[in-house]
Amino acid sequence: MKRKLFIGSSSEGLTIATQLKQNIETECGSWIDSEVWNESGVFSLNKNALDSLVKASRKYDYGILVATKDDIVKSRGKQSPVPRDNVMFEMGMFLGSLGLTRAFLLVEKGSKLPTDYNGVTVSYFERSVVGSLEGAIDKIVEAFNSTRSSYNLKPIPSAALALGYFESFVQPLAKKRVEQGIDFKLQIILPQNISDIRTEINVYKNCNPSKEISLYEDGARPRVNELENHQHNYWDVPTTLSTLHRLMDLILPSTEIGTTPEKRDWIDHELRNFKGTIEMLVHQCTACKGRVFVFSLA
Repeated sequence: MKRKLFIGSSSEGLTIATQLKQNIETECGSWIDSEVWNESGVFSLNKNALDSLVKASRKYDYGILVATKDDIVKSRGKQSPVPRDNVMFEMGMFLGSLGLTRAFLLVEKGSKLPTDYNGVTVSYFERSVVGSLEGAIDKIVEAFNSTRSSYNLKPIPSAALALGYFESFVQPLAKKRVEQGIDFKLQIILPQNISDIRTEINVYKNCNPSKEISLYEDGARPRVNELENHQHNYWDVPTTLSTLHRLMDLILPSTEIGTTPEKRDWIDHELRNFKGTIEMLVHQCTACKGRVFVFSLA
């Protein structure tokens, strides 16, 4: 489940945005999917630009805005080249949604920026200088890689659900088995269809004969599925994700039969964040490392 990057620019800066995408795919293609604004479907038919951008800032994991010298403004009697105002507006939206470590500005040198952008990660390039753009992109790639092993724990449903699931189920199971000196494996399996998780559990169990057992001798929770003929090899599908589905139905009530692309994008984003949060918690838990793994049903 690759993380998603949105690349925005003005029409005049599109060639820079396209080269940015190519460089990032070369350096980070194994874990990031990049989409430039003109190919991502962000600006849908019959949707106003603001509405489309609000939804885009919610479904992407990273954002880069390319600020080229497209306009001239006169301020205090002095004329200066500036980026297109909608580019700076979009940058503000992604900053608000993703934070300072996941929203970046690639700026053509000589562009006048608002003073509010002091402290924001800005990488400058000069069109006339050979290698300048590549060097500026390298700085952004370096910033990307610094966050590869972490996930954005902003207060969204998936992060909270992942933390609760880990602390109430995964961690107690792992610690109990380690205390007992038992070598175990636990597969956490993320469902494709969060609206009908129980059916996915039954389908998986039919393909992988298992029995449900309790972690404790008195039969109390937590309970886990153990593969038949494979003692201490466990699996679980987090039913807590059904809460995510109910919440999305409240926020995005369906006006059509089926799942809209907008809702699917959001679900995918939350599942990526749930998976990444669990993986980071597992990495920090001595009893879990090398024993607990997260998979997605394909």
